[in-house]
Formats: sequence, structure tokens, C-alpha cells
Amino acid sequence: MLIASCAKTGPVKVEVVDTACDWVKPIYGTDHDWDVLDRQTKKDILAHNRAWKKNCQVKKSLPK
Repeated sequence: MLIASCAKTGPVKVEVVDTACDWVKPIYGTDHDWDVLDRQTKKDILAHNRAWKKNCQVKKSLPK
């Protein structure tokens, strides 16, 4: 016996959860660190920290 069935399910809902801000943090250094790092590394760290600030830093609301 052959039983055919056509079941239709709706599209699967995909939910993306961005957890980057849970593990990405700004890069800090001492005065000595900044003295010995080359220019490109300093630029890369600055870009990283700016991206973190834009995307992850909790904005403090102003009191009313």
C-alpha cells in the first residue's frame, strides 16, 4: 500500500543573536605599550576601540 502525504510547514524563523559584545572588549595599554607599538598597530587598536564604543558601549541616558 502506498500512502502519499503533502504536509506544508511554514518557513523556519531564523533568529540571530549577536553575542560579540559579551566577549569583545576595548584594548587598553600602558604608556610603555603605546611607546613601543608601531603606527599601524595603534591605528588598528583605535579602530577596534571605536567600533566597540559605537556598537557595544551602554549609552547612559541623561536625567530629566
